[in-house]
Amino acid sequence: MGEFLVSKEGLGYLIMYGSQVFNLNLVISGIIILMIVSYLMYLFVNYIEKLLIKNK
Repeated sequence: MGEFLVSKEGLGYLIMYGSQVFNLNLVISGIIILMIVSYLMYLFVNYIEKLLIKNK
């Protein structure tokens, strides 16, 4: 949430800027990129977790 409020660059800034200038394509593309990145991070953490549990 902090990224949306005080950001000067990055995805949060892109989404906030798009909403301020009423550019829906910019907002939706920023949200989709954010979803893809968060899903990939989830897969990475899940993979690491499985490796650690298997080694015990």
